[in-house]
This record gives sequence, C-alpha cells and structure tokens, in this order.
Amino acid sequence: MCEHGHAGSYDEFNDYLAGVEPIRLQEPLAETLGAIRRKGAPIDYTFVEVVKLAGHACPTTVSAYESCRAALKQLYPDKTPVRGEIEVTIYGAPDDGVYGVIGQIFSYLTGAAPSTGFKGLGPSFRRKDLLTYETESPDPAATCFTFRRKDNGKTVMCRIYHDNMPGLDPGQDARLGELMPRVLSGQARRDEVSEFKMLWIENIMRLFESAREKNTWLKIEEVK
Repeated sequence: MCEHGHAGSYDEFNDYLAGVEPIRLQEPLAETLGAIRRKGAPIDYTFVEVVKLAGHACPTTVSAYESCRAALKQLYPDKTPVRGEIEVTIYGAPDDGVYGVIGQIFSYLTGAAPSTGFKGLGPSFRRKDLLTYETESPDPAATCFTFRRKDNGKTVMCRIYHDNMPGLDPGQDARLGELMPRVLSGQARRDEVSEFKMLWIENIMRLFESAREKNTWLKIEEVK
C-alpha cells in the first residue's frame, strides 16, 4: 500500500480502501486538450474511484482492479501504460453475471470503450470499440480477458480462478450470510450492521492482500 493525497470525499471512505495502491497511467487525450499540465505526466487511477463508479467494493471490483494492474504491468514492464492505447476483450456476455461490471471497470482504467465510446479527434484518440465481448471462453473454468497494446500488438491473457480466491473463515462466512438479509431489510440492530460491514471489508482486505503477496487466483500469460 502507499500513501497518496486525495482531499474531500476520500475522507469518507474506509481507510484501507483509500490506501490501496493506485494504478498509474498516461492520458494523452486529456493532455492534448489541456486538462493535464505536463507532457507525459503520470495520472493515478484509484480503487476508491472504482468504488465510486460501481457503487461498492466487492470481490468482483477487487479482482477486476487487480487483474488490470497485473496485465498493465506485464504489457508495459519498463514504462507507464498509456490510457486509450489498450484493447480489451472480455470472454462473456455483458449482461451475464458480473461481466458488465468488470467491463465498466476495465473501461474506466484503460480507456477502452464499447460501441458507445468516444469516436476520436480525426484519426487520433479513438476509444470506441476498444472494449469487446466474446461469448466463447478459452477456459470455461476461469473468467478470462485479454489486454492488447495497440502500438506493438503485445497481448496478455488474464484468467481468474474464483475457487482459488481467499475468503472469510467458515464461521465468519456463515455469519455474514446470516447478517446480510437482516441488514438489507432494515431489521438489523446497530451492532449487527457494524459487524456486517466489518466482515465485508475483511473479505475485501484478504483478497487485496493475496494479490499483493501470493496470488493463487490470477494467472497471466503472454499470448500470440
């Protein structure tokens, strides 16, 4: 984790989530149109901003964020990734399960957009159709994505194996399941609401920590 300064609404977020290491990219479109002062300046995209986009933190948002981080690190080992210069393929239908949420997060982080995206300025900065969905998966046991650099064609395949993800202890998991319907129905006591939130964030923390230490649930490989 690293410390970074974000004033205002960041103060309202859970300290752990606000401290998750950001993903750093260049954004040449914003730079060209004057939103960024310095040429090639690195811009931080944070997990809190992903939470703002999705409305929540959960294993899906964490795994999408960490998959994107790992893919970009492998695609750009010696330089800052360039937002808008990455093509993403998601192997799943956008309205099936959580694929649509994952697509929104990938789009936010990489700039790759579906058919509704930015059409570009002349021949430059097109984001439209850089994010696509394929219904046939290369690995039915995993949730799969590819990330491809437009400049050199380098491509990596990400596979998320959900069964290998860390979780709460069995007793904690059972307790979370007991509390959820009470919290959602508004019947939970104040202490039960606090306990539910604590367990939920504990689950998120374990997933982030596993990604940082020994990641057994995410496999990344270069493909031709």
